[in-house]
Amino acid sequence: MAKIGFRYIFLFLISSLIFFISGGPLNYIFSAVFFLLICFCFYFFRDPVRIITADDNVILSPADGTVFEISNVDEPLIIKGRAKIVKIFLSVFNVHLQRASISGKITFISKEGTKYLPANHPDAAVKNVQNLIGIENGQMSVLIKQIAGIIAQRCDLWVKLNQDVVQGEKIGIIHFGSQVDIYFQEKIKLNVAVGDKVTAGITVIAKIMEQTRK
Repeated sequence: MAKIGFRYIFLFLISSLIFFISGGPLNYIFSAVFFLLICFCFYFFRDPVRIITADDNVILSPADGTVFEISNVDEPLIIKGRAKIVKIFLSVFNVHLQRASISGKITFISKEGTKYLPANHPDAAVKNVQNLIGIENGQMSVLIKQIAGIIAQRCDLWVKLNQDVVQGEKIGIIHFGSQVDIYFQEKIKLNVAVGDKVTAGITVIAKIMEQTRK
């Protein structure tokens, strides 16, 4: 279980105990509600063991969820040119840990945005509170965005600038559902489609083909 989850569990436990000790039918109902929230936190902040197979020729999914949009855009920060973007929606039932899509060095970190729009809002990817994480190695670069939403109003980042990361390494968590975007070079072959379910550190989002190296 992700350590941050214990903070919520502690708060809900105290609340549950206060209502329970206070007594009375209504207080018992509130106590039961907070107890159910404790159970949900154990589920939501789960951190399942995963066997990561590192491969320098692939880009792994940075998040669990469902691919809801794929497009080609200009990305000036890390890719510095045309890029593919894969947008992943995280429901409250998905594991919410994010993982490094490639091995390399963290070359860019930025916190942007001020809004908490729903993930399907067209402006969410630009205006919502978000962490931007650039990872680069000698072969490819990716930009990962942790994007907060209407429920998930907090993104925690667990890596620092100039830190070396290994493919599949945990890099952060979003609280209570939202969106993760990943940008990579347009020439790299896409390996997923809209509607696909993806798993962080397991699903291959894209792969370098032999002709791409030339």
